[in-house]
Amino acid sequence: MCDILLVSVQPNLDILGLKGIHQFLREKSYDSVLLYLPVYLSYINNSKQHIKDFLIKECPPVVGISLTSEDFETAEHFTKLVREVLPNSFVIWGGIEPTTEPERCAKVADFVCLGEGEYTLLDFLNIVKNGGGKYELEKVNNLAYFSDDGEFHKNPLNPLLTDLDSLPPLRQIPERSYVDVGNKIESVEIKHLMRYKRYRGQVYKIMTSRGCPYGCAYCCNRFLRNLYGKWPIRQRSVEHVMKELELAMKEGPPILYVDIIDDCFFASDMEYIKEFCEQYKKRIGLPFIAKTTAREVSDERMSLLVDAGMTWANMGLQSGSDRTCLEIYKRPTKSETFIKAAKIISKYPVGVYYDIILDNPFETREDLLNTATTLANTPGPFMPLFFSLRFYPGTELRKKAIEEKIIDDNYLKYEDI
Repeated sequence: MCDILLVSVQPNLDILGLKGIHQFLREKSYDSVLLYLPVYLSYINNSKQHIKDFLIKECPPVVGISLTSEDFETAEHFTKLVREVLPNSFVIWGGIEPTTEPERCAKVADFVCLGEGEYTLLDFLNIVKNGGGKYELEKVNNLAYFSDDGEFHKNPLNPLLTDLDSLPPLRQIPERSYVDVGNKIESVEIKHLMRYKRYRGQVYKIMTSRGCPYGCAYCCNRFLRNLYGKWPIRQRSVEHVMKELELAMKEGPPILYVDIIDDCFFASDMEYIKEFCEQYKKRIGLPFIAKTTAREVSDERMSLLVDAGMTWANMGLQSGSDRTCLEIYKRPTKSETFIKAAKIISKYPVGVYYDIILDNPFETREDLLNTATTLANTPGPFMPLFFSLRFYPGTELRKKAIEEKIIDDNYLKYEDI
């Protein structure tokens, strides 16, 4: 019997957060088992006997499920399966969907975890290990739940993690990790990474930090800042990052690119960037991609990063309308700042793609023309990436859209995604 089963219901193996929690709990001497369900939705109404057998074999007293809003249906279905097979096990949901909509999620799960989950799950398992019951578990920080009398509760939050080096570097294939391939559960191997990760596992995604310097109205970072009262950038040491990348190069498929998926890697201070570039060039040597906003772009940063191997940069425009960015998106970047940054980037031998949000019902024809004008004035070559605006749970823009009756509160909750 394992101590906890952690389950990803996302349709790929590109998850980072849950894998990190799995390794953290194992480092704390708990027998955590990680299960990926990348194809579960494709046969959701078929027999799940192989999964039932796996649950019976592992018999976890705690099952943790990580999900986004798109994964709600799958998580709900899997939770029902767990209750059928393991009626005495506790089910905890975590991730951005339970964090932003805890009451909705607590109607399905026994508990939901708000925000960062490492120490919440550690405290939870300590209580279970020592024979504690539901009453003791209800006191754990970061948890939300319905009590027996039907009242909804949200507990205080643990402080934000500041020492990210206290967490283990992620592994390509952690111990006790498994994947559902549709008719059986297999131990994760390189072949599974090549099948179920994007780009056949040859683009390695890594986060060097938590937090974001901005709080755009369409993004969960604004919600998290309101939840905690702050949401600062907390950075791993360069050595910690290098160790993870070196492990990834040894353990997984051949890596062609490293994708640094921090919300704004360019926001790192100059001393950090200098050290990162020196160590990355010496020890890793692979081309990499990094994200920025216009306010962080400078010749000094570009020169260092390009020399270290940055071959693609990603910068958000979102809208070429200052009204849209400042008033609707609460994004403190004007079009002239974007064009200035784009001119700096254009001087360097890198590919660049700029994010643009379309289908915004709050924009006028003039706003759309301003975006077209901004793009026309942007030095090329560049790749525009167009996204359709979605009103995700917990975002300020969603509340505005509901208030103005552009959407109703069921948006994204009951549609087929």
